[in-house]
Amino acid sequence: MSSSLRIVPARGHAAVRTGFKRLRGVWFTLVQTSVASGLSWFVAHDLLHHPQPFFAPIAAAVSLSISNVLRAQRAIQMMIGVTLGIGVGTMVQALFGPGAVAIGVAALSALCSAVFIGHGYIGQGMMFANQTAVSAILVLALYRSGVGFERLFDALLGGVVAIVFAVLLFPADPLEVLRSARVGVLGVLRSVLSRTADVVAGRRQAPPDWPLSAVDRVHQQLGGLIEARTTARQVVRIAPRRWGRRDAVEAAERQAVHVALLAGSVLQLVRAIALDGFRDRLPQSVPTVLVVLAAAVALAENDPAGASAYIAAARHHAFELQSGAREKSEVVLADVVAACVDDLQRVIDLRRV
Repeated sequence: MSSSLRIVPARGHAAVRTGFKRLRGVWFTLVQTSVASGLSWFVAHDLLHHPQPFFAPIAAAVSLSISNVLRAQRAIQMMIGVTLGIGVGTMVQALFGPGAVAIGVAALSALCSAVFIGHGYIGQGMMFANQTAVSAILVLALYRSGVGFERLFDALLGGVVAIVFAVLLFPADPLEVLRSARVGVLGVLRSVLSRTADVVAGRRQAPPDWPLSAVDRVHQQLGGLIEARTTARQVVRIAPRRWGRRDAVEAAERQAVHVALLAGSVLQLVRAIALDGFRDRLPQSVPTVLVVLAAAVALAENDPAGASAYIAAARHHAFELQSGAREKSEVVLADVVAACVDDLQRVIDLRRV
């Protein structure tokens, strides 16, 4: 009981430290969102004399949010979605009037319209569809107050303020956005390799959902990398302060592609190891090569020279695996290890460009 009581405060302290760490990483983005929200209210209420412009700060806050990824895109999606939703809601109101049936028809019509026209830049994510549906419903739910057109005015104003912040005043640093996403992918790959080494060596029991849990974690980070690449391309295209970084972003994007390829190779390696009946007769060097690969991945971002030394050792192990492979499963395993080595070396080489 006493040991359990000691574990609870330790976990609480760890959670607090993790929370503060997350706050430190996004505090400036949070300040930007807060200032933009207050500015939206000031412009709408004090300068343009709109009596209750509560949608203006909401629009700015929703667009900028807590992330510097895809901020301008979210603002544009919101403005287009609100405009479309108000149009749909107005037409439904003219045909059906107010009521539960009209609201259901408005929601369905708005969502169908969003799906029909929402593809590519406009349709990415849920912002466009959600704002379209919400705006259409509000036109009917609050039809007597004219809230629909007030929301359109506020959404456009808040969206413009968000775009000014995201594009002109505080555009995201595209290289830092890519670096953060790249570090996230490399971190999860290191963790997957280390845990797989522990499972193979018998130091840890494989979880019931292994290796599916590893696949999910890697794909989650790869999703963040995709968003980071999209953000970087958008920022250097539309933000004047970031035009000078187009060449650097192009080089960083090439590296990001090879980080994604490395992730695919690592997952293929885990799959080869997890084959039924093969894990018990793996070559003895497999746990070692997994640990070496994990160490190389851990150093790939900040210590390319150290990572290259580990890669050389991993390449030696891969050659030994290829030389000693007899069965098809052993050949596949050796080839996948070699692919991991080659992909990681390419990631490091592109970092030096």
